[in-house]
Amino acid sequence: MRLLTLFFFLFAAATNYAQVTLSGNVSSKQGNPLPGVNVYLKGTYDGGTTGANGLFSFKSAQTDSLIVVATCIGFEPKEQFVTDPSQKIVFRLTEKVNELSAVSITAGTIDVSDKASSMVMKPLDVVTTAGALADITGALNTLPGTATVANDGRLFVRGGDASETAIFFDGLRVGNAYGSTTSGLPTRNRFNAALFKGTFFSTGGYSAEYGGALSSVLALETIDEPVRNQTDLSFMSVGLSAASTLVGEKQSISAELAYTDLNPYQELIRQNFDFELAPRTLQGQALYRHKLGNEGMVKGFLQMSGSQLIIWQPQPGEEGRGQRIAINNTFGFGNASYKKIIAEKWISEGGMSLSLNTDNLEIDSNKYQTDNRLFHVKQKLTHYFTDALKLKSGAEVMVRDYKSADKVLDLSNDFEDIRSALFAEVEWFASTSLSIRGGLRGNYGSLNNEFKLEPRVAAAFRPYKQGIISVAAGIFSQNQNENIQLLSGNIADQEAGHLQLSFQHGSDDRIFRIEGYLKSYSQLAVKTENGYRAQGQGYANGFDLFYRDRTTFKNTDFWVTYSFVDSRRQYEGFQTEVQPSFAPKHNLSVVGKYWIADWKSLPGATFSWNSGYTYDDQNLIGEMESVSPCYASLSVNWSYLWKQNLIVHVACNNVLGRENIFGYTYANQPDENGKFQSMAQGQPAARFLFVGVFWTISKHKEANQLNNL
Repeated sequence: MRLLTLFFFLFAAATNYAQVTLSGNVSSKQGNPLPGVNVYLKGTYDGGTTGANGLFSFKSAQTDSLIVVATCIGFEPKEQFVTDPSQKIVFRLTEKVNELSAVSITAGTIDVSDKASSMVMKPLDVVTTAGALADITGALNTLPGTATVANDGRLFVRGGDASETAIFFDGLRVGNAYGSTTSGLPTRNRFNAALFKGTFFSTGGYSAEYGGALSSVLALETIDEPVRNQTDLSFMSVGLSAASTLVGEKQSISAELAYTDLNPYQELIRQNFDFELAPRTLQGQALYRHKLGNEGMVKGFLQMSGSQLIIWQPQPGEEGRGQRIAINNTFGFGNASYKKIIAEKWISEGGMSLSLNTDNLEIDSNKYQTDNRLFHVKQKLTHYFTDALKLKSGAEVMVRDYKSADKVLDLSNDFEDIRSALFAEVEWFASTSLSIRGGLRGNYGSLNNEFKLEPRVAAAFRPYKQGIISVAAGIFSQNQNENIQLLSGNIADQEAGHLQLSFQHGSDDRIFRIEGYLKSYSQLAVKTENGYRAQGQGYANGFDLFYRDRTTFKNTDFWVTYSFVDSRRQYEGFQTEVQPSFAPKHNLSVVGKYWIADWKSLPGATFSWNSGYTYDDQNLIGEMESVSPCYASLSVNWSYLWKQNLIVHVACNNVLGRENIFGYTYANQPDENGKFQSMAQGQPAARFLFVGVFWTISKHKEANQLNNL
């Protein structure tokens, strides 16, 4: 027994004698101590963790081939071969750079998503912003770079007209994304905001992936996985809707049928416009999703709608009701897309879409019909060479068929334009403080037999934790207006050059942003004696300011937007460069929301203002030499959670009843005094009132339609 005890102590002593102590410190590349770093001897269980001062120390019985490894979340792992254990081991870890940790390029980009990092606007903002009435475009018009053109309703970005903004649905182009209407009567985006988990809105300098837009891109991304089965019923002062969602293990489907009719509303509240038949629309849609394991998803979407309106528009200098205009519109949009991981570090995305739009137009005894069909197919591959370097490349084809017919004279004209494009873009996250993106896009149009190369470049630098400086530049092109292509099919495409610089400072609850830009136009269509020629040019220079705060005042969220644009262009029938009517120089939006917990209510208000719209006074010398009075509108809303599954929503646009004027319409011929009679272009009514009750039926008692308000 004594011999056994002696042997045990001799063995323990020998073991202690053979152990070595490994110690040192770990810091960042900037020399800051890193706590919580896991430091261990490779191939063993020996190791330790650094303390608050970055120091570590541990023992090991291994005396040769000492390879010490240091690992820490957010940093690249590092190892050292140690020949002398008595020497201090020093690690300098480099911050791991990938797409998530790197600085984001913010120049010209506004992210409207559910991502935690998205501060500018989230999907819920789209439906709770006063004045927007749950219209995606209406909400975006409170953001920097946009101009409020309230008698139109579409997106006008940085001095560009509405056709210069391209709209994409799950990566695929949408044709005729707004409802058909007549001059002076505002329209709406065709898609329900509740469909989308996020919106990418670029006011310029956007990726080489997108083309066919001189000013802006609006990319809508549908929800991947609904959270529950539920049925939503909506009872509104302007119509009814019923929607239902069924969720399975790997698939889901959402469907909605909606009917809106402004005729009962027009009977109750006096309007400034003379409607024979106020706008009414019947719309149905369905969205199907199927998960491909954990590696991808397939989506299919279909929307069909029909709408009608008949309006009498008074004519200056003429008696009676004026000109009778009737519009009968049918619209269809189908979209099929997929996204899948096809190999390690490879992602494949693609799909196809088809937009069909037919307008039957009657102007007094004249009858016209236009048919517009847009087919889009696209394939994109993304390869991650490393976590910090990726390549995005792809190809797409767009086929547009357009036909215009005079049904009385039995005359028609049409064209087909096939647009094909290749694009490639490299994005390098050089560090967590520097990102660089460069791309090239090649476009070919069959109608004018024209090929264009469009280089794009952008970069972002983070000078400190909450600050980002971004720059973006590029060349962009777009086909001419369809009616101009009908008359001059071989006319060259329009072009624009973008250069913009932005600074952003912000946290999760407060953000400030300023962005300046220069935009040049060339090859704009100008009317000549021999038809249209791509001879026009112009510019749009300015800056945007944005501030949002949801932490200074308890339960309060507000943002302020100011945009200045100096825009002039020679286009269409103008002989000189003029300031377009859709580009007021000064634009201001102030949006506020306040949550009242005791009342279960979310009231909100939006004030919109601009410096007025230019117009061409036929009684004065010059072109677009006059400006309307400034535009101003205060809109309010109130959402009340009556029950967990029942919401009452009330909204009033232009609650103060300000009479806004957007310009003037002039008679075709002067009167006996040599003066052209005029008529103001006003708004449909002094105010617009909306009341809705939204009821959700679901086993999940917390479900409601707050996102649909």
